[in-house]
Amino acid sequence: MATLVLTAVGTAVAGPLGGLVGSFLGASLDRVIFGSGRQQSSRSGNLAVQSSAYGEPIPRIYGRMRVAGNLIWSPGIRESQARSGGGKQRAGTGYTYSASFAVALAARHVGAIARIWADGKLLRNSGGSFVVATTMRFYPGTEAQSADPLIVATEGLAHAPAYRGIAYVVFEDLALADYGNRIPNLTFEIIADSEAPDAADIAADLFGTVGLPAPATTGVFAPIHGFAALRAGSLRSQLETLIPLADLAIADLGAGSDGGLVLRGGPGNVIASIPAADLGTVVAGEAIGTRQFDTRAAVAAVPDAVAIGFFDPARDYQLGLQRAVRRAPAQRCEQHDIAVAFAAPAAKALGERMIGAALARRTTGEVRLPWRHAAVRVGDTIIAGTDPLPWRVRNIALETMVLRLTVERLPSAARQAVTGASAADAGRSLANLDLPNGPTEIHLLDLPPLPGALPGTPRIWIAAAGPQPGWRSAEIDVSIDDGDSYSWVGTISDATVMGVADQVLADGPAHIWDWHSSLEVTLLNAAMWLESRPIAAVLAGANLALVGDELIQFAEALPIAPGRFRLSGLLRGRRGSEAEIGRHAAGDRFVLLDAARLFAFDPPLDAMGSSFQFRASHRSGAANSFATVVPVGRALQPLAPSHLTLLPRGDGGMTALWVRRSRAGFGWTDGTDAPLAEDSERYRVELWHAGQLVRAADTSTTAWDYDGAARLADGITGPALFEVRVRQTSGLVGAGNSATAQIAVD
Repeated sequence: MATLVLTAVGTAVAGPLGGLVGSFLGASLDRVIFGSGRQQSSRSGNLAVQSSAYGEPIPRIYGRMRVAGNLIWSPGIRESQARSGGGKQRAGTGYTYSASFAVALAARHVGAIARIWADGKLLRNSGGSFVVATTMRFYPGTEAQSADPLIVATEGLAHAPAYRGIAYVVFEDLALADYGNRIPNLTFEIIADSEAPDAADIAADLFGTVGLPAPATTGVFAPIHGFAALRAGSLRSQLETLIPLADLAIADLGAGSDGGLVLRGGPGNVIASIPAADLGTVVAGEAIGTRQFDTRAAVAAVPDAVAIGFFDPARDYQLGLQRAVRRAPAQRCEQHDIAVAFAAPAAKALGERMIGAALARRTTGEVRLPWRHAAVRVGDTIIAGTDPLPWRVRNIALETMVLRLTVERLPSAARQAVTGASAADAGRSLANLDLPNGPTEIHLLDLPPLPGALPGTPRIWIAAAGPQPGWRSAEIDVSIDDGDSYSWVGTISDATVMGVADQVLADGPAHIWDWHSSLEVTLLNAAMWLESRPIAAVLAGANLALVGDELIQFAEALPIAPGRFRLSGLLRGRRGSEAEIGRHAAGDRFVLLDAARLFAFDPPLDAMGSSFQFRASHRSGAANSFATVVPVGRALQPLAPSHLTLLPRGDGGMTALWVRRSRAGFGWTDGTDAPLAEDSERYRVELWHAGQLVRAADTSTTAWDYDGAARLADGITGPALFEVRVRQTSGLVGAGNSATAQIAVD
């Protein structure tokens, strides 16, 4: 290198003679730096084996978690020598390093290993392929597994344990060049259970580890994505971790055939309902049922915020932090770091539940009951008399055949989310590139106008996701010739939350809250999540979803099973879709409408009525998915007028009055008419009688008269029942949906 540089410099300064001198000096400098003849690469001096912590507990893994293993065996690092070069080239000796070792993963049987990371970089992808040369053998932790043959060959059969009951892996000759010629720090995505367990499943297994029978369970337990329990911790400490996750209560039924511990799940699991009559029961002249409630502690005892530290599966199980804020600025914040993997919205919802529970527990009380309520136990949830809010029993004392219960208030469903000012945000993650195999499901949505600028052409929203939690992206192509050729449209990188309705969405009122109906939906994969939002956030546009062809909003989303939610607090017929309220069936599509996760495709206006076929493909080579749509331009259709009123006239006719609605604005903020979104204000009015169209007219005002003379001209005499249908018309797509009203006229 120096030879070339100094030769060029010498030639430029002093001509050929200078180039000769520069060449000589450069060659001398190269010999000093690089040497001459044979060359030998530098050897790794300190090749210390990755340390293993003696006495470090091996966790019990439940569900799906990413854990760092514990190095339990290694014969050291192997050095291999290789010669290269010769002849006219410089000869050299190179060294490569590899390692064989065993890593303990979990102290219970696990199903499989998915991805593996080395020093934070992907070593093995979700398809099972390694990025460097190695051989790996997996032992699931059964009591019958044999010793690894490599350990046997190295240590001898007498000194080669099988590590029964411990899930572990053995790497053979892992190439170390990419890791600084040392054993890298490894983390593993463990699939311990085929389905996400709940708190009851985990508790039953933990009881078994200490030789205790599994407790009985009642109530609803939400699934947990992943959980790690350390053997070094006591059973009590593990249960204390599960209590806030599952809103768990532990009741001791005492000794006997029906005795033992019972795990109660969910505040809505009412064990006992105390009749109001028992609250006024008189025994031996004493009113024993008198309640003494409403002892309330100061609100200052409740933290201003709760921070939840967890492992986020959406960010390759990196540490995540979500804060639930009761009031701002938060001067006192409680932080809870738990070895649990779940989605960021679930972590924030946990923090909100903990604040709601702390607020409710400020209210304590005492109730005295007759002996016939002796079945009530510590941990039970009770309803006392006509009080609709639940209480949890914390202590029971017996006084001369009278039960004295110490109780604390439980939060109502409406107080489960006390903040919710903003949705949970997991933050940006620079995840390792891993493209798991799996199909893509796409929905083509011809929707009424969503918040934002009005489209000038028909708009098709494309929603895409995969049934596998690892789905990341899909390439979208479109064909206008029945699949003979395709053109690239774009890439969808974020999965849309979607699924199906498990039941028929019942009829309900439009434009007012429906707190009586609910809808259960099953999402496309168990990693998807729906979150409850405050009423103010819903009114501002949150939790907008498509069910069939109707747009709804929901305030509460209750998880009832992995990937299943019960939606309540409904707003129906949103954004002009009220005509679809009574047109539902079981299995209707469910799509959460988040514009950031949807892709907009705008065909030309003259393409309405034409067929478009879309193809979703994946770079992993998974099978393509197809869907077809014929756009009708719902985003361009005028909305049905509102407040259609029919007034009788003295001459036997009537007058129809209505209020304009606009797809350019769904709020009535200033008390004036909604903005006009069409090229002109025009309405089509139809008059129906006895199932027949009697008269049709066009008008540019929000009123229409049908006088007695017109009635006589139509040949209608005597009492009559008229139906009036009014539709706003557009110069682009014609008439929209109709508003309908009836009137009886003498």
